Parts: sequence; structure tokens; C-alpha cells
Amino acid sequence: MIQRAQTLWLLLSVITAGLSFVFPFATGWTLPPGGTPIKVQVDAGYQLYLTVLTFLLIALGMVTIFLFRNRSKQQWYCLLGLLLTTLLGALYVRVLLYELNEFIPSLTALLPIGQWIGYLMAWRGIRHDEKLLKDQDTLR
Repeated sequence: MIQRAQTLWLLLSVITAGLSFVFPFATGWTLPPGGTPIKVQVDAGYQLYLTVLTFLLIALGMVTIFLFRNRSKQQWYCLLGLLLTTLLGALYVRVLLYELNEFIPSLTALLPIGQWIGYLMAWRGIRHDEKLLKDQDTLR
């Protein structure tokens, strides 16, 4: 349901995950053995791990949006999204530190942070709805 705030937060997570395929996380130089430095752009399609994890986060966000009738499962999926987004950020940092000789992070390196904030705010909204329903049940 679009009128719920957590749906909009989940859409933010899905959109920022999709944008990470378009915009680079960082630009840097890699040095192949015995070769000249090569300029590379690190984005979600740079490595298989990054690609799979980003697609998984997009799918998880879309599934979570359509589970609006099952709030407890939606909460667990949001927590899983938080965990996977943290893992994605750690993979980006690993690529930058261990595979590139020099790098310059771009402004769009904030996209995984936007994903994380979207999942966190969606989780808080779902938890708030659950509390409202429990409070209404106790009043009856």
C-alpha cells in the first residue's frame, strides 16, 4: 500500500540500490601484474559479489513492500535488508582497500547509506504500526 510511510522508505532503498548500477561508488587505478595502470569505476556491476548482493537487496525490498499484510515478516525482512546493506558496504570498502592502488570516492558512494536508512526507517514504521494495533486491541 503506497499510503504507508514504510512503503516509501522501502522504495527509497530499492531505487538507491538500482542507482548503484548506474553511478560509480569510486574511481580508481588498478595495476595488473606486469602491466600499466588501468582506470576503473567501482559500481554494483564491478564484481559478481556486488552484483548478486545488490540484486538480492532490490528483490528483498520489492518483496517486503508487497508483504504489507504480514507485519512481523516485513520487520524481519527489513532487518535482513539492514544486515545485507551493511555487508554490501563492507564489500565496497574491501574492494577499495585491497584491489585498487589509488581511489577517489564519488558523491554517489552515499547510495548504500541511503539504502540502509531506508530499511531502518521502514523497520521503525512497521514497528510503530504494530504498536498502534496492539494499543487498539488493549482498548477494546
